[in-house]
Amino acid sequence: MPNTTTAEMAGVRVTPLEEPFGARIQGINRAANWDSQTHATVQQALLDHHVLVFPGETMEPQCLLALARRFGDCMPSVNREKRLNNLPEVTRIDSTIKSIKRGKDTQFHIQSSLRAEEWHTDQSFVEHPAKATILHAHEVPAEGGATWFCNTAAAYDAMPEEKKRQFATLKAVHSYDTKRARHRPAVRSQTEIDESPDVIHPLVRTHPDSERKGLYLNFNRLDHILGLDRAKSDAILDYLASWVAQDRFIYRHKWSVGDVVVWDNRCTMHRVSYDSAPGDRRIMYRAITRGDRPV
Repeated sequence: MPNTTTAEMAGVRVTPLEEPFGARIQGINRAANWDSQTHATVQQALLDHHVLVFPGETMEPQCLLALARRFGDCMPSVNREKRLNNLPEVTRIDSTIKSIKRGKDTQFHIQSSLRAEEWHTDQSFVEHPAKATILHAHEVPAEGGATWFCNTAAAYDAMPEEKKRQFATLKAVHSYDTKRARHRPAVRSQTEIDESPDVIHPLVRTHPDSERKGLYLNFNRLDHILGLDRAKSDAILDYLASWVAQDRFIYRHKWSVGDVVVWDNRCTMHRVSYDSAPGDRRIMYRAITRGDRPV
């Protein structure tokens, strides 16, 4: 059960959510510089709770970037078309469901962002993948459009011991695109292809700060497990996809305009619900910080 006690340090209130994990952060000016105690309190909260919700008003992209930099060095998107004007570390994400006409029929189109419907962790296709993702809501639909989070450390802890032993030394290939994924990613230029070769990461990683073990998964990028034939590899990845989807590992965040949500990609996955009404706008701004090589 979640701890419902509110902790307060340096004027910062950290209130665990009534969910399997996550916390709400209040009593802080997101746009201002933080003193060392505030910074330490927020960093510890992220380590303890994995997902932090900062309610407030909407911020300009440059303010979001300044906030994101308090969690580490920010990574530009590989895909140049996703970069925001003169702020390459910030991405504008429009996941509004659009209606399109094909002949006499109206169909609903969600663009390449439909990939976000699958459980994933950000930037796992690079050697030093994401530490924190900072996502800021500017427009949200009246209904639907939630972001779901999975605690991959808790999922590992709950796994049968024989599965832990089986997966302990396995390594997997993460590809920018894999046919295992249901949807194809955005088209890359040759430069972008050269910048995103396949990488190998462990199936179980140790968090560099907490030293807690957790599954390291991304069902948009995981192509196969090294040393196994395709059938055996697929069977393990399918088992893991089913295992992590249990309610006991999941927090569903319903967005309010102005929310900033920060999550630790080293011990979580996330996915988006595409269940809002067509044309009901969902506009987010995002920055991602670079992490350590998974071990």
